[in-house]
Order: sequence, then C-alpha cells, then structure tokens
Amino acid sequence: MRTLIITGGPNKNPSIKAIADTCDQIICADSGADFAFSNNIRIDKIVGDLDSASFEAKELIRKNNIPVEVFPPEKDMTDTELALRMIEDKSTEIILACSLAGRIDHVMANMNLILLLHKEGYDITATDGMTDVIPMVGKESITLRGINSPEYCAISIVLNHGDVKGVTTEGLYYELNNADLKYGSSLTISNKLKEGADSFSIHIEEGDALIVIADSRD
Repeated sequence: MRTLIITGGPNKNPSIKAIADTCDQIICADSGADFAFSNNIRIDKIVGDLDSASFEAKELIRKNNIPVEVFPPEKDMTDTELALRMIEDKSTEIILACSLAGRIDHVMANMNLILLLHKEGYDITATDGMTDVIPMVGKESITLRGINSPEYCAISIVLNHGDVKGVTTEGLYYELNNADLKYGSSLTISNKLKEGADSFSIHIEEGDALIVIADSRD
C-alpha cells in the first residue's frame, strides 16, 4: 500500500503528479486539494478544517462527492498531522507532498513529523517534487540507486536534534567512516556523488537525521 498525502503551502512542483499515479490512496490536507485539482490528481479523501481551501476547490469537492473529514479550526494538530494520523497500517509507505520552502514554522513542523512517524515505525518520506527528505532514526541504513542527473545531486545529512554517531557513507565524494557528528555542525551539508556514481548509501549507528536530496542547480 502506498499513500500520498498532499498538504497546502506554496512551491510544490507539478512532478508530484507522477508520484500520485503510483499511489493506491491520495489524501489531501485542506488546501492541498487546490494543488491536486490544478494538477489533475485524483483525491480519495480530504482532511482538515477547510479554512484555506479555495471556493473553487470546495465546489469541486461537492460536485465530485469526495469524502471530507472536517475538523474545527481550533484543534490540537495541524491538518497535515491529522491526515498522517489517518494512516494506521504501518506497512503503508507514506509520501508527504509538502512545501519545503514556505512558512518556516510549517516546514520545521513537517520535518519533525516525518521523524516522529518514522520513530513510530512508519515508512515515510517528504518531497516538494524537487527535493526529497528521508528520515533516519537509530541504527539504520538507506541506499538510493538509479539517481537521475547524478552530476547535479546534492546530498546533505541534517541533524534535527542531538548528535549522531557512527555515520558511514558509500558513493559520496566526501566519505565518512564511523564518524560522530555534532549537532549544529555544517560538516555534512551539500555533499555530492562520486564521479560516475548514480547511487549512494548512508548508515548511522545512533541518533536522528534527515537526509536531504536536492538539485544543486536550484
């Protein structure tokens, strides 16, 4: 099962449509419906208080009889977290399509959310259609293969809170071998692939990190 959750906010790339076409379920958080409608992405469910969805989106929701789970504006979770909490099956792969360059409070909250859900056992990544963010928690390894335009791929290991220990990388220009990273350091920002490589691996022994994969041309 693969679920796409589309949030509101600016700067999401239309390439998210290609991701949507591979998903079994698509949930929109409030004005994420506007993005879905404007990019011809089907919607299976909408979650939120509908305070930021446009009038046009609300009309399309009504005309298409799309299920809506409405919550009051005064609540203890963002619409994004409400949508994420709809997924109870931890075997589900979750892709959070969200703004990574909009309001900084929402961006930071969403990065904390993907780390939190990953700690709870969910397979989750975040993307705006141009940049991907993969959470890593505790002793964990990831490998990405077949990267498009590898010469423009920028890879960063961002420490969300606290130190990270035992970091080993393969396939990156600046390699790490069982390195300990200090919280706040910029040592692991904007690495790149080795010449001729189209894949890389990262392993950590202890701590939490966000792996950010971006296009260096942006």
